[in-house]
Amino acid sequence: MIPHPAILVVDDQSSNLIAMEAVFEGEPVDLVKANSGAEALKLMLQRDFALVLLDVQMPELDGFEVAEIMRSNPRTESTPIIFLTALSKEQRYIFRGYETGAVDYLFKPIDASILRSKVRVFLELDRKNRSLRESLRLLQQERDHNQTLLRSLSEGLLGITQSGNVFYANPTAEEMLDSPLRDLIGRRLTEIFQLYNENAEPVEWPLPELLSSCERGERVHRDDLFMNRDGQQIAVEISANPLMSGDPARAGVAGVVVVFRDVSSRRQNEKVLTRKATLDSLTGLCNRAEFERLLEERVAQANRSETSLALLYIDLDRFKAINDTLGHHVGDQVLKAAAKRLHDSSRATDLVARLGGDEFVIVLESTEPRRAASLVSGKVLQAFARVVDVADGSKLQIGTSVGIAIYPDDSTHSEDLLKCADKAMYQAKTAGRNTYRFYRG
Repeated sequence: MIPHPAILVVDDQSSNLIAMEAVFEGEPVDLVKANSGAEALKLMLQRDFALVLLDVQMPELDGFEVAEIMRSNPRTESTPIIFLTALSKEQRYIFRGYETGAVDYLFKPIDASILRSKVRVFLELDRKNRSLRESLRLLQQERDHNQTLLRSLSEGLLGITQSGNVFYANPTAEEMLDSPLRDLIGRRLTEIFQLYNENAEPVEWPLPELLSSCERGERVHRDDLFMNRDGQQIAVEISANPLMSGDPARAGVAGVVVVFRDVSSRRQNEKVLTRKATLDSLTGLCNRAEFERLLEERVAQANRSETSLALLYIDLDRFKAINDTLGHHVGDQVLKAAAKRLHDSSRATDLVARLGGDEFVIVLESTEPRRAASLVSGKVLQAFARVVDVADGSKLQIGTSVGIAIYPDDSTHSEDLLKCADKAMYQAKTAGRNTYRFYRG
């Protein structure tokens, strides 16, 4: 329940105080009585009053002196005072009353209806003032709450003007940008937030496009890298949202809110998952699924550029015997050594993959595919002529058979091209192993 506003009546005559009770009977006020100026001042230090009805002529402290003391105290300096007096109506008394801060001056005997009417005006003013103070308190509370939320965000937050200058930064932004707020305010976004590519080369901020998009009410999302003062690259996820004007007279976008967060750990996890999904866990080469996808891409690219491809299908000779006699742990060492030799025998632009078991492939792009395939196949056979050292000190001699298919001569479809190379590999094995053969239909 909201308490009634309090009125303090100060008079050294008990009969006058009782009369005031009768005047305000039934009114929604809390009437507080004091029979001296000293008691009144003490009460005003304990609680707030909407209005003070103050008798002028009192012993010890008269009404004028009480008013002067009230105006010197910050707690009571704005409390309205109505003087009630039976003194002369001479101008000098009236002027002194107003000089001490009175808002009105009434002479006894008091007309009850006039007094109630005047008091209601001040009570209404008090109600509006209290309502305004409460609104300001709630507004400040909300502001403090919002500031607490902004300070506790794990994301960096920047407020940007329509021209691209910073007008706000939360503590996380200060920490990530390694700059205090005073060094960020007023600076352009491009000055404090330099983007880089994965080669650590600066990338120009698309600030005009970002501001234009937000001005149209659109949200912008980016994934970028930026470098801190320690030279460490940090992966960041950036979103820019239009900041709408809070002024009804100026409807529209007032600026941009840029939110950014460190997603380095997430990106690293994504790379690990991608690696697991696309690479062979034993050799580190592309696995079969990734190879088939990339082969389709290379065939499509060769078709567009009217170039040729050579597909080498490689199978280790008598690998099953190694697994059966020496164990899979030795077989795994042989496969790792084979993958390294195939990688070393190919060019940086060539695609090397393990299909599974002891089967590998190499894809070459060349304007002279047969010549390129012969050169690389020769390197492969030469590389496998060396013995393989295994962990227990044993040395193994392994050979390999290579089948070759040419795009577009043998097939224009990636799946059929792989089958052609597979058949050519078996033709190499039939020819005595440790050799290579081109597909002959």
